[in-house]
Amino acid sequence: MPKGKVKWFNSQKRFGFIEPEDGSKDV
Repeated sequence: MPKGKVKWFNSQKRFGFIEPEDGSKDV
């Protein structure tokens, strides 16, 4: 799992967006 700041996360669906530290596109 890439390190970064969690931008948004849905714990029910176990799905979310991470803002990578290297500035690449959201994963």
